[in-house]
Amino acid sequence: MREWRDARPENGAGARVLIAGGGTGGHAIPALCVADSLREKAAEVSFIGSTSGIEADLVPEKGYELHALPLAGLAGGPIARVRAGLLFARALSRCRRILKTFRPGAVLGVGGYASAPAVLAARNLGIPTFLHEQNSVPGRVNRLASRFTEEVLVTFPEAEKALRRAVPVGMPTRGEFFGASREEGLARLGVEPPVVLLFGGSGGALKLNLAAAEAFGERETPYSVVQVSGRRDFSRLSTKNPRHRIIAYDDELWHAIAASSVVVMRAGAGSLFDTAAVGRASVLVPYPYATGDHQLHNARYFTEGGAAELMLDGEVHAASLRDRVEGLLNDDTRREGLARNMRGLATPHAADEVAGRLLAAATTHGGTR
Repeated sequence: MREWRDARPENGAGARVLIAGGGTGGHAIPALCVADSLREKAAEVSFIGSTSGIEADLVPEKGYELHALPLAGLAGGPIARVRAGLLFARALSRCRRILKTFRPGAVLGVGGYASAPAVLAARNLGIPTFLHEQNSVPGRVNRLASRFTEEVLVTFPEAEKALRRAVPVGMPTRGEFFGASREEGLARLGVEPPVVLLFGGSGGALKLNLAAAEAFGERETPYSVVQVSGRRDFSRLSTKNPRHRIIAYDDELWHAIAASSVVVMRAGAGSLFDTAAVGRASVLVPYPYATGDHQLHNARYFTEGGAAELMLDGEVHAASLRDRVEGLLNDDTRREGLARNMRGLATPHAADEVAGRLLAAATTHGGTR
């Protein structure tokens, strides 16, 4: 295996890198963080994604070229699986054409339906390939693909045990989270401290949403509650509490996190490291049906680091949720210690680390204009 560890070019002028994958914000947003770092270093970046993924909107909005492919997962009956296989075969052929035209010096797969055909096509064409694994428990595709890539760049130390050629880099995180302030967050939201923030990730979390609406929506609380429900669940929720705000979606979530004293959330990797970048005491409620129970493993990295408290999904109901939140609000020492440790687990240089490895490979391989 070639070694990119000691070659980190600051100037990527003329280098070309292709990033593949998406589907959810957990895949697409770290990919865009890496793309921004590459663009700052004067590299040319292009994306391959799915027509149905969140990247179909996010990538063009950020000014990057996106090759959107029709793809589907393997879930479902025999007919759905045959269709998914046909779409994959067509995507593989299309990826080969895209790569031959764009001629990147390195390819990064970030997970999602579009990652596998692009990485496989690049490998077959002799282009250096890399993966970024966001979770503590890698999925089956990344475990298999790790045998054929130059490096697998991992977020959690635990993932190193399951992957070949694993290199810890952390989670690429948007700079706005690191620069967010409590004062600006409170002003943007128009709420008074202390603030409790609840959110379930880009897709929401119905059980957490319903419990929160009951816990904080029946009567006025001596603290503000901001509940980011996700668009799917928004219409099912209501509140009688004038200090309880329910919003469907917030694309500048750093303001809400910065305004908060306590955050209650699922344990998706992106949400965890976004909150770590701000540094707020958190209660983590892992989604119990995540593949490989990876959200529980993600959460334990933070709870074992003294940065958060764990609350299992089966423990979530209105009374327990309210008790847990108010316990932290009433314990300044505990809350401030969690916040300090949470900030200590942030990875502010992850995007630059990934970009540097890609540029080193691209310039070595010859993917420059």
